[in-house]
Formats: sequence, structure tokens, C-alpha cells
Amino acid sequence: MIRKALLALLLLLPGCSLFEPDPETWGMPEDQKGRAENAKFESLVDGYLAWHYASHPVRATLDGIHDYDDRLQDVSAAAIAAEIAGQRRWLERLRSVKPSLLADDAEIDRRLLESAILAALCDLEDVRSWERDPGYYGGIISSGLYSLAALRFAPPERRMALAVERLAQVGGVLEAARANLKNPPGILTELAIDDFSGAKAFISDSLPEALSEVMDESLRKRFNERRKETVATLETFVRWLKSDLAPRSTGAVALGEELFRRKLAAEEMVETSTESLLSQGEALLDTTRAKMVEVAGAIDGSKPPAEVLRDTASDHPKGEELLDAVRAMLEGLKRSSREHLFEVPPDADCKVQETPAFRRGTSFASMEIPGPFELVARDAYYSVTLPEPSWDAAKREQHLRFFNRHALKLISVHEAYPGHYTQFLTLRGLPSKVRRVFGSGAFAEGWAHYLEEVYVDEVEPNDPKLRLHQLNMALLRICRYMVALRMHCRGMTVEEATKFFEERGLQEHANAEREAKRGASDPMFLVYTLGKIEILKLREECRAAWGDAYSLKLFDHRLLSTGYPPLKLARIILLGRPR
Repeated sequence: MIRKALLALLLLLPGCSLFEPDPETWGMPEDQKGRAENAKFESLVDGYLAWHYASHPVRATLDGIHDYDDRLQDVSAAAIAAEIAGQRRWLERLRSVKPSLLADDAEIDRRLLESAILAALCDLEDVRSWERDPGYYGGIISSGLYSLAALRFAPPERRMALAVERLAQVGGVLEAARANLKNPPGILTELAIDDFSGAKAFISDSLPEALSEVMDESLRKRFNERRKETVATLETFVRWLKSDLAPRSTGAVALGEELFRRKLAAEEMVETSTESLLSQGEALLDTTRAKMVEVAGAIDGSKPPAEVLRDTASDHPKGEELLDAVRAMLEGLKRSSREHLFEVPPDADCKVQETPAFRRGTSFASMEIPGPFELVARDAYYSVTLPEPSWDAAKREQHLRFFNRHALKLISVHEAYPGHYTQFLTLRGLPSKVRRVFGSGAFAEGWAHYLEEVYVDEVEPNDPKLRLHQLNMALLRICRYMVALRMHCRGMTVEEATKFFEERGLQEHANAEREAKRGASDPMFLVYTLGKIEILKLREECRAAWGDAYSLKLFDHRLLSTGYPPLKLARIILLGRPR
């Protein structure tokens, strides 16, 4: 009786509840409770993904979900408020799941999904890209139409009909932009003007070209009428950007240290202090430059490293030959990857193209592949930015020196074999829906950047010019890392960032300026170096833990088999650390 009375008293006292019984699993054996909780979580994942894709129809198309191909995202203030409320409801439901009852893989997925929701809320509520970045709206329009042009998931007639529907919604997106945009940083409005001008060119020229096989004259007429109306709407919007928004675009570029750290923690699960991150970057910058001095001296000891770099960079394809030069090296990279680094899937075959006009302002090279749920479209595109016809000879030469024959090989390792293309082909085979859809920028970009160094180490270790340009590309990413931290946490300006890329990163002025502008628009472009650092640390931990079983190819395969979650989660998967 005394024990029963004591137990009753404890249960009544505030904060003294011994347990909170779950009515759904009360009285079940532990193994049944586990099965029930895993089934509950699996159902939650399916529900969240259905809601996520309905709310983000362009992302749905890109990921291979074709239920919403006729829609662009609703970005009105009311829709954004509804999304915030929805994300909070899903977060509450997710946090009701009991981690201790989940299988190991499901617990990783739970933590990854929580990270994805927190990252979305950070952007919607705190960063508020929809208020501070006109490019947010350009991205929805351009990606929504580009996906219909590039992904052959349906006959061209069907994709043209869908394009007609999406073109009809462009005006609504731009109307929301006018209402939502408050006080953007001037540089983001400047970049958006270029991007919207590129989107207009894409809709005028590239979109009809991509759908030129359509023979239905009635459909073509509707498409062309809608396309011309959309081009006129975009022209009006660009005039508004220039005459109305640009003069009042006086917002701060910097997110501020507190918000930057919240964003980094939400997206990458990194909570290291800014000072520690800056100190790590400065040390890496110094050691990388010292290695460059050593390698440049071995190539030509009579010249300073910057001059040796410039001399070796002068060996580049002509602008009109650049795409063919990239195509010519891909088969060799595929073979060397299979031999030394990673077993590239046998059906891997990416197409090389010029970067679409709406992305040329901040992208040198990029990779797009069909999404993780795509069942029909198979074409993948490796995009390379060519010199603009309007550039003078000096700017054209600066741009092409970035694509010198040494760096071009490493850029192709990064983008294609065994970098991003191989990585996202591998994702398609993962059993976890969460890990196919959500992941970490530091993992994705860190993997591709890590491979540049590994390629030189393992495949061509005796080519000093290749090594010099690998170090130079590493130096560029370290400068991105430093600029992201200094610009968004320490108030570095775009002009100061340009100078930093030139002086500390040895970049040509045209490339340095583009990098600085990218830093203003993408606070997380520190992820290349951040991810590479963590992958190299993880590789050494795995080497020690696996002993004689360790090999480089085994590590690479096991790492990619995790998906691309924050590297904190990848470490748990590979090393079996306690939860």
C-alpha cells in the first residue's frame, strides 16, 4: 500500500511523472512497439513528401514527381504564411516520434528530415529570401520552364501544353514579387536584373527550340502567343526592377553572425563558433598557398607563383572549342574513375551544353540530372559557361584562362566523373526516400571538391601543372569559405571580397568579381571547403577503424551509400557511433 501511495503521489507532483503512456502502444511488447513506431514514421514521411511536392511543384518536376507539372509555386504572402504554418505542424508531428523505438536507418532519416524542415523554416522566417532577394522569383520561373524543356519525361506535345500552363502563371509570380520584396541588397537586385534578362532570352529562343519537334499547329499557336505575352511581362518587370526596386534596394548584404550561424546549424548541423571557422580557414589558406609556391617553383623557379599560374593557364581551348574539349575528356575520366576511385554506373552518359542564359551570371559550370523519382527522363546535362559575345578581348581571355586544359580536367572530375553526376546517379538506388530527396550542401559540394585532390593523388600524381591548378582551385574554395564568413558575419563588402579573391585567391578580376557577387547571393558557398575538410577527417577515422579492410574505393563507395546527409550523420552511419 505504501509503495502504491508513493507512486500515486509522484505521478501527481509537477515534473515527477515517471512515464507518459502512449495509448496506441500501451501494453504492447517492445518489439511490437518498435514496429508500430517505425510504421508511424514511414507514414509521416509519405505524408510530408506529398505535402512538400504539392507546395513546391517545380521541385516536384525536377525530382521526377509529375502530378504538378502544370503549376508554378504560389508565392503570395498568404501562401508563404501557410507554408510556414505547415512546416511547423510537420515539425511537431515529427518530434512526436520516439527516436529510441526507431531502427537505426529510420532514426538517421528522422534527424535528416528534421534538419530539412528547420532549414526551410530558417529561410522562410529568418532569412526571408522572399522579401530580400528578387532572384528567388526568377529561380521559380526559370527552373519551372527549363525543367519542361530539358527533361524528356513526356512527349514534346505534352511538355509544350504544360509550358503553356506555366507561362500563364508567370504574371502571378511577378505580382507576388512586387508585393513581397521590401528592401533587398542592391547587389541582389543587380543580379536579378541579369537573371530575368536571361530568363527572357531563354523563353524567347531556347524554350521553342527545345520543343521544336511539336507538329500540332493549334498547340504551337497557343504556345507562341503565351510565350510572347510572357516575354512582354518579363520586360515590364525588368523595367520595374531597374526604375523602382533598384533605387530603393539599400538592404544589408550581410545576414549577421547570429542568423548565419542558425542557418549553418539548420542546414549542415555545424555549430562551431565563427572564430574557430575563420581560424581554420586562415590556416588552410596559408598552407595551400605555401604548397602552391613549392609546386610553382618546381615548374619554373625563375618566376613568382602567380606568373607561373598565369603562364600555365594560357593553355586553354578557344571559346568556340570549349564544349568539344569538355566532351573529348569525359570518356577518359570515366575509365580512370572506375580504375582508381569509384565504379561509375555503366549507363552514365551526360550531355555537355552551354550554361542556360538565366544562370550565367554566377555559374561557371554545373550539372543537372533527372531527379530521384524520375522513371522516364534519362538525359543529364553538364553546363559550361561560354564567353559572352558582348565581352571585350581582355575579359574573354580572363574567362577562358579559368577553363585552361589543366583546370578543365578537374572541373569535369568535380561535375561529372566521379563527382556530382556519379553522386546523384547513386542516390537513385537508395531505399530511403528521405535521403534521396534531402541532403547537405557540404556533403554534395565537399564530395566533388574532395575528388579533385584525390584524382591528382591517385591518377596523375606526377603532373606538376595539374597539381598547381588543383591547389589553385582549392585556394578559390578556401577564399569562398573565408568570404562567406567575413561578408555575412564581419561586414566585408562586395568590393573588398573581389579584392580578396584577386590578392589572396590569385583570381583574374572578371572571375573574382563574379565570385564576390555569388558570395552576396549565396551565404552558404563556404560548403565546398567545409565539406572537404570533414570528408578528409572522416576518411582518416574510417582508415583507423576499418584496419586492413580499408581501401580508398571502399571508403568512397560506403560514403556515397549514405546519401548526402549532413556529414555528422554520415559519420554515425559509417562508424556506428551511439545515437
